[in-house]
Amino acid sequence: MNKRSFKENNSGQVIIITALLVALLLLSTVLYVIETEKTAPASKAKENQAFDAYKQSIKQTLISSLSNITNGGETSVLASNLARLESALTSQSYSAILKIEDTPLNSAPYQNGVWISWGTSGQGISSSYVSFVFSSSSPSASASLAYSVNVTSQVNVNGDYLMLEGTQKHVSLTVEVFNEGKPALARNFSVYYEHDGSLIVEEWIKVEAPSITDFGNGTYSISFNADTKNRNNPVLVSLYCHDQREVLVKTSVECTNIG
Repeated sequence: MNKRSFKENNSGQVIIITALLVALLLLSTVLYVIETEKTAPASKAKENQAFDAYKQSIKQTLISSLSNITNGGETSVLASNLARLESALTSQSYSAILKIEDTPLNSAPYQNGVWISWGTSGQGISSSYVSFVFSSSSPSASASLAYSVNVTSQVNVNGDYLMLEGTQKHVSLTVEVFNEGKPALARNFSVYYEHDGSLIVEEWIKVEAPSITDFGNGTYSISFNADTKNRNNPVLVSLYCHDQREVLVKTSVECTNIG
């Protein structure tokens, strides 16, 4: 368990970095497939090795796309990045004819393969879900594979506060971070509280240098003092979290008064 400072992320830099990630991903995947097809014997095992590489590339492309979207990019970047990746894979598959079909999920709550839920319940979700069908055929072998890829970054937040002197309150948050339902690490947090505890007119105040304890298992404790407009105002907190994949998740929660 340790305390450390989480610096605020620059979304413009994230979008540039994720764009470079996609470019490097395409290159490394193509090189992997070429080398595999040059050295491996013509067999179904060879096709399965290629499919494994394709699956990893697809997941990384979904992660990169979701990072871009949640940091201000358009949702259309997912389809664009998938088209680029599929073009690279199919054009470099020399010893076999490769076909790839992708179907972004369009069933609620997903739209065009993307689901962003940044509500006020203390839970935030950024997710992408796409189904794929791979078909590969050559004179010596043929293979097919159908599967779905789900990338989901999630944060759960609950909080409470103690009344201090005047309008001051000491706020304590417990934050849980998940990737695909498993505990994950955060890259940085930004924390805000509402000045009068009401969303009729929103006046969010950024918390400078909150105290953050990292338990190393996807759970974090965040504490700070909030100076609300009036002593009896409730405490509403908004949390921004970038996970280690640079995917942004937001949520807000009303904290419980414990004294």
